[in-house]
Amino acid sequence: MTLVAIAASAVTIAMLISQLTVIKQLKQAHKVPILQFLMSFLSSILWLKYGLIKHDNTVIFVNGIGSIISFYILASFWWYSTTRSHVEIEVLATAVTGVLLVSYVDHSRDPMAVEAFSMVCCLMSLVFLASPLSQIGNVVKLKDASVLLPSVALLAFANNILWLVYGYIHQDPFMIFPNIIGALFCALQLVLIAIYGRAAAGRLPVALEDDGVLASSENVQMTEISHGL
Repeated sequence: MTLVAIAASAVTIAMLISQLTVIKQLKQAHKVPILQFLMSFLSSILWLKYGLIKHDNTVIFVNGIGSIISFYILASFWWYSTTRSHVEIEVLATAVTGVLLVSYVDHSRDPMAVEAFSMVCCLMSLVFLASPLSQIGNVVKLKDASVLLPSVALLAFANNILWLVYGYIHQDPFMIFPNIIGALFCALQLVLIAIYGRAAAGRLPVALEDDGVLASSENVQMTEISHGL
């Protein structure tokens, strides 16, 4: 492993481990949207396969860890849920999607199959970047950046820069492109934090509605965590 690979792996794993704080919220019966964790699980599985295709041990290692952590979080959703059948259906649908995509690239005779699969991996990374977009609108509208954590935004920025450099070293456009977008998006968050500050940092968590699900400001901050891959 190069120094860049080690640093990128360490930052990404730190961000993945930080997601485990959601389990405390689940234990306290908070309503936490499951979608981002389903996408995290699917993304880790797809990037794990991408690493296997490219024979890239760094990508394999990071996303192997990511798959385990994401699955553990989803298992916690199931364990603490009052409607376990809904969680089972959502997790099953996500797993089936992953199996179908991996099977496609394994068995397809289309010479463009690997490139198409790589594009899907790239798009999965962009899904994480889109998740906090609605909150950016709220920050500008309310002139209050208290829902954005400076430490998380800085860590995510570093994460994207490291994977951007890693992708450049390996001349891999499917790593370069999403991490350019990710770095710019994290920079935007840092600019908003600098402009609007954290005026409401001392307030009690405020309920925000996201697709019909109420979430505390702590839950919103979870959406700021994005994979470097």
